[in-house]
Amino acid sequence: MEHNGFYSTDQKNNANREDRGGNAFATIVIVIVMVLLALLVVGLFWPGLLGGTVPDDALMQISPTPQLEAQQTTPPAQQTDVPEATATPSPADADRVMPDLDGVAPFLPGLVDNPIPDIYDAVSPGVVGVLNYIQIQSARGRTIDTIYGSGTGFVVSSAGYILTNAHVVEGADKITIKLFGEESEWDATLIGADAETDIAVLKVEGAKLQPLKLGDSDLVRVGEYVLAIGNPLSTEKLANTITFGIISATMREVTIDNYTNTYLQTDAAINFGNSGGPLINFNGEVIGINSAKTITAGYDELGNAVSAEGIGFALPINQVKRITEMLITKGYIERPGIGVTVSTVDAEVAEALEIPLGALVESVVKDKPAALAGVLAGDIITEANGEPITTHQQLVNIVLRRMIGDELKIKVYRDGVYLDIIIVIGNKTEMNFDNIIEATPTPNP
Repeated sequence: MEHNGFYSTDQKNNANREDRGGNAFATIVIVIVMVLLALLVVGLFWPGLLGGTVPDDALMQISPTPQLEAQQTTPPAQQTDVPEATATPSPADADRVMPDLDGVAPFLPGLVDNPIPDIYDAVSPGVVGVLNYIQIQSARGRTIDTIYGSGTGFVVSSAGYILTNAHVVEGADKITIKLFGEESEWDATLIGADAETDIAVLKVEGAKLQPLKLGDSDLVRVGEYVLAIGNPLSTEKLANTITFGIISATMREVTIDNYTNTYLQTDAAINFGNSGGPLINFNGEVIGINSAKTITAGYDELGNAVSAEGIGFALPINQVKRITEMLITKGYIERPGIGVTVSTVDAEVAEALEIPLGALVESVVKDKPAALAGVLAGDIITEANGEPITTHQQLVNIVLRRMIGDELKIKVYRDGVYLDIIIVIGNKTEMNFDNIIEATPTPNP
């Protein structure tokens, strides 16, 4: 039977059923959440409930151990049972006592305590400052002594003798020294100077001096420790500065200011003002006089200077002692020479020019032995006193072994002809190598 316009439904009952269904679902969700929270609480505190302890930082330990990392990289299907990790035991309070740090250094043969402070204390009183004064005229016409330069020296005798470099006192109108730890200056007398070896001897009267012991430079070996003491840059601000290094070489032939000498090479720092100071070994002995340093290693492709470091030179003390004795006893150096400058004609040049090996005479000093004997610039000396000459140094050595007044018989090659010439050796110190027949480079005997 159809009832048009009328529809009967139980809306109240339906609403009650929907409400009951929603409440049941909410109850289930709450129960599940509570169970999970309970499980979490039990998992965190269960060891404590059993009487165990939980580290304070248990919740902060998040870095996996290597074993756990290995487990994580294993596919689930291949995982095997792994023993449960145990916590690192904590030390008892009684064990937290700082132990002695009692490590022992290994024994190294040759390693000794640092002797440098003791050497410095013992040697410094014998090192002095050297001041070079020149006289100038003031605006009012008065003569005034003004410092031209300064360097270093060291005492070699309690009688007042001091050694330094000749270039430190060159051109001085007045020379003074400053003793270690003193402000006043002492007047010094120039006993003698030799420009070729760059050695000068001074003497001071009345001062209480502490002389240094001179060693044997012939015994010096490459690699030995050495000390340089001096007054770099000034005699006041940086007086008695000590630097440390080694012997880099023992027989360096170096030409400085047109004079060639044999030097000890060192990497101990040497600066302007160190000139004339002592180079000291680890026995506290002077083995050399610090004289020069190389500041330029060369030039780059643009012509800019390339600086050099650690290349210093000291005159060997054995050579210095010989010169010192002559300067003290005579006041000057008598050095054998013939008055020529020479260079080497090597095999390559000789073959190219079809000339013999030997020492090429580049110039001759006017009115001196070689000139008086008839030697000319351009001659090639091939023999001296019967010994063949193939380098200029051979000729130099032969002359230096002779005495002033000895005869030197040489054979020269000139324009395709060999000539025998006899030269009477003279005193090189009296020869002016600027007064030559033709311009010349480095002066040599």
